[in-house]
Amino acid sequence: MITGKLKFFITAFLVSFLFFSYVSADTLGQRGTFFVNEEFDKYSRTQLSATLRQVSDKMYFYVEDEYWNKINFSTQQDMMNNMLKLAKEFETNIYPKETMLWGLEPNPGIDGDPKITILLEDLKKTNGGYFDTVHGYSRQIANDSNEREMISLSAEALVSNPDFLKVFLAHEFHHLISFNQKDLLKKVAEEIWLNELRAEYSVSVAGYNKPYLGSNLENRFNTFLQNPSDSVTEWPNVLDDYAMVNAFGQYLAEQYGSAILSETLKNNSSVVGIPSINEYLRLKGYSEKFEDIFGYWMAAMYWNDINKNNRLGYLDTDLKYVRIIPQQQINLSSGLAEISLFRFLKPWQPVWWEFDMSSFQGDLSKSLKLSALGETGGLFPVFYLVVYNDGSIEFNKLKLNGGSGSAFVISSEKVPSKVVVMATNGTKIDGFGALESSLSVRIDIKVVSTEEAIASVVKDGSLIKRKGESEIYVIWGKYKRYLNPGVISLYGHLDPSKAIELEPEVFHSYTTANYVKYVDKEEVYAVWPEPGEGSRGGTSTGIASGTKHWISLTPVQWDASGRDWNAIFVINDLELNYYKTGADITR
Repeated sequence: MITGKLKFFITAFLVSFLFFSYVSADTLGQRGTFFVNEEFDKYSRTQLSATLRQVSDKMYFYVEDEYWNKINFSTQQDMMNNMLKLAKEFETNIYPKETMLWGLEPNPGIDGDPKITILLEDLKKTNGGYFDTVHGYSRQIANDSNEREMISLSAEALVSNPDFLKVFLAHEFHHLISFNQKDLLKKVAEEIWLNELRAEYSVSVAGYNKPYLGSNLENRFNTFLQNPSDSVTEWPNVLDDYAMVNAFGQYLAEQYGSAILSETLKNNSSVVGIPSINEYLRLKGYSEKFEDIFGYWMAAMYWNDINKNNRLGYLDTDLKYVRIIPQQQINLSSGLAEISLFRFLKPWQPVWWEFDMSSFQGDLSKSLKLSALGETGGLFPVFYLVVYNDGSIEFNKLKLNGGSGSAFVISSEKVPSKVVVMATNGTKIDGFGALESSLSVRIDIKVVSTEEAIASVVKDGSLIKRKGESEIYVIWGKYKRYLNPGVISLYGHLDPSKAIELEPEVFHSYTTANYVKYVDKEEVYAVWPEPGEGSRGGTSTGIASGTKHWISLTPVQWDASGRDWNAIFVINDLELNYYKTGADITR
């Protein structure tokens, strides 16, 4: 964990530590008084005396005198040996791996000495170690600075579980690096949640999460699964916080590579936290933003299977069985076909609702309407995962305009068996603290007729296409008309990327038509597409393609022919002139 009392001093007094050019090396047996953090010290002390007991190429090991004097000689010897083992592990594994990924720590730093001070202190049982930014500044700025690059570790852990102390050292050493990369070099303080996320990921970088069984990673995920709906960004410094950023950080690094964490730390930009991740994504050409990644991660925590979509699960096989249980699981039925749910959410706090439709037994006439309404002034990314009865899945984002929005899950050749709605509060993107306020969001679920759902989704003038195919049609009423790319380009308001993809049964429920008329004229034409175009829609190219043919019939003859006036599409003059003129149709 990281703690810092002097963030507001960074910009104004950063140059002060330059007065310290070089301090002579510490010598074995040297005794000193150290300022410590009462929040983590076992006895809530602010000062203690300690003696230098071991020295390695990169480290000084000071042991708290009071702790040293109360243990027996055998334990003291074990401590001495364990210090040397920890130093070797740091210098041959932790240091090279972390500095390669994250960059360098302050070196020689405030004390002019390239060695890092490790203070072995009697800490509270829940603490394995901590890093305090205050010691990186001179006493001219901070009276309680030790003026050292230093990390405090649990003296008891070095005795009882020296192997696990490597985990704490890997975590805390990252904080020392981050202090240099952000606070000193760029004069900005990283958001605590992202700093801790990187520190947790450093344990994986050092290789301490393999094997998974009994690892820090397993412990974190076990904690996470007990409370998966904790805020990622709020930081009251409890175990749930570390578990949450670990779960999210592992996913982030798997999907985008560790560079998304290291480059947002080392780059020259002064942005931090979520804006730094968004900046990285933009510069690397990704279309998604942080909120999109968060949505995929929520879906991955529920589904966790990469066979159908690489984004919807963890790549690490050790994590393949990690799945959250939704906060609410609701069985929809004819007796409970509509429900509204409210939830107060803190910034970037995930929540999952599962809606089971199995009681409808694959009834194609039943579909689902999802609606969301966020508290005024709030931004709520809402996503939903549809699990169909054939085992397929579909992941979507619910678009909210003005804080509200809706979407339909439509039954067709496959029927939804479960729908999982996931939401978070994305209103705030920086400046997070230990206690964040909540905003409310309402989710409405309603079972509707499939006919109503289709009519609501596909409105007159919409562009549609059959699922898995590229040909685009425009619809009006019960009719659809094929549009080739050249015709689409003649209408500035038409965007082929927004064409609604329909299941074959729904697509074919619209009758293909090719009758058009210019908006200010009465003449009706039959238009035929280019060869091969629109053929799946049932259009026949019996008359020369790419042409318009005036239907030279009286209204009585039109009716007698069985043609429908509602099948006539109104077009602009650009499209009318786009086609060559062919022979008239007289019957």
